[in-house]
Amino acid sequence: MNDKELSAAVAQWARDHREEMVQDLISIVNRKSISEPGEGGFAFGTDCKDCADAMAEMGRKYGFDIENDDYYTLSVLAPGGSKKEKEIGILGHLDVVPEGTGWRFEPYQAVEKDGFVIGRGSSDNKGAVIMSLYVMRCMRDLGVSLDHTLRLICGFNEEAGMQDVEHYLKVREAPEFTIVCDGGWAMIIGEKGLLTANLNQKVSTGNLIAMEGGVASNSVPDTAWAKLVDADRESVAKLAAEHPDDVQVIREGSAVMIVARGIAAHAAFPEGSDSAIGKLNRLLTEYDLVTGDGAEAVRNLAEIFTDNYGTGLGIDFTDDISGRTTCVGGMISLKDGVLSQNINVRYAIRQKSEELLENLKEVCEGRGIVIEDLEYSAPRYTDPDAPVIKMLLDTCHEFLGEEYEPYTMGGGTHARKFPNALPYGPGGIKAENPFGHPHGADEAVHIDSLIRSMSVYAVALVRLDTML
Repeated sequence: MNDKELSAAVAQWARDHREEMVQDLISIVNRKSISEPGEGGFAFGTDCKDCADAMAEMGRKYGFDIENDDYYTLSVLAPGGSKKEKEIGILGHLDVVPEGTGWRFEPYQAVEKDGFVIGRGSSDNKGAVIMSLYVMRCMRDLGVSLDHTLRLICGFNEEAGMQDVEHYLKVREAPEFTIVCDGGWAMIIGEKGLLTANLNQKVSTGNLIAMEGGVASNSVPDTAWAKLVDADRESVAKLAAEHPDDVQVIREGSAVMIVARGIAAHAAFPEGSDSAIGKLNRLLTEYDLVTGDGAEAVRNLAEIFTDNYGTGLGIDFTDDISGRTTCVGGMISLKDGVLSQNINVRYAIRQKSEELLENLKEVCEGRGIVIEDLEYSAPRYTDPDAPVIKMLLDTCHEFLGEEYEPYTMGGGTHARKFPNALPYGPGGIKAENPFGHPHGADEAVHIDSLIRSMSVYAVALVRLDTML
């Protein structure tokens, strides 16, 4: 069959298997799979191990070969023909960020509602992984065979360092080309650089005895709290009266806990979010609630985290390729007399990392802040005129429409660690989402968008098989 006939056949098959795909997706979303390296003696913890086992069982049920690389990654394989020793890859991840707060639905008891599956990881990235498995099923059922072996690689540490694919590349060769099923249409040709660090300050005097907020470096926090002893009662009462909707005051004897609420979001897309940590630091400073050297530490953070773009840290930057650098404070904690504020920076592709670090150090040193646990990953950019890239773009346009174009983003995908890899859908098909988004409460994936994407993937895989 030609490509248009294949697209139509895949679309019909997908509609016929819609409910089955939804139930498989729900079963995987219900597997809590936060990556915890080493926990329980497994690469990324017992929860990720159990999720991998469930995915392996599903793959075997549908007749595919399974390869488990010590629970770092799990592969589902469809052996090829004349070029079966070479591979085309589809790469996604089954680990998720912590659920956080503010959910109307249960994060690990997924439900289908109004055409969406709602649950942690449904959109990032379990929906796309299950969709990719169904593309493999569909092509087999339709008798569409590839010369290359098709390998679906499932990672379990994408959200927490990407050690999964680093291990994969130590024990296996990368496929000839890999579609990363963790983006939006048409494709992600560039990813901003990534920098994470902890900004540490000593707190040895004063009334701040505990502070905590956030669940992951790469998420804008929706909850943060501080515990104070002997705080000025009048000031605390005024704070509670003037901020009834987003601040809660809990008294515990001579201590008081102040809880701030915000709006969570992915650190790469902070627009529309409201950092609970930033709010807490500003309010503690504004109402003069902290004493001793804790007051200066909190004030420092309130003054340098004034927006989501690193303005207060001297690292604000914009370019014509990737837009504006973003910077969020994902987590904060007070332990052993050290107030530690994590930062997650997605820096523009043209921004020089040396200058960024120099500016960051200058601001922090001027405030007595010590930078520790500094890690960064260089930006990624793909030539949009490369033949394979043009073919993939043409395929998207042919079957989804001309409105989808290549783009760059602040999010980091496995493509920055994997050779000859490109994020290619399946998200971003225009559908109003009344629920939540990746890394936020009530995360949801649009089922029909996944089904529409299956046709594009099938045709793209056939064309890749011919080109490579």
